[in-house]
Amino acid sequence: MDDKERFMRRMETRRELHRSISREEKRKEEVLKVFEGLGELAKRRVEVPHSPPWEPCRW
Repeated sequence: MDDKERFMRRMETRRELHRSISREEKRKEEVLKVFEGLGELAKRRVEVPHSPPWEPCRW
């Protein structure tokens, strides 16, 4: 294998690594958005629905 072939293989490896890192960054951003949304939901006050008191069943 000559220098040119080694150089080209190295460049291809770097390109693949860059693509992989880019995909991981996109995934990370998606996950962070999900958690940000959950955090916003957790900050909201939620009213508990009113239900009538429970009464035991009389058979």
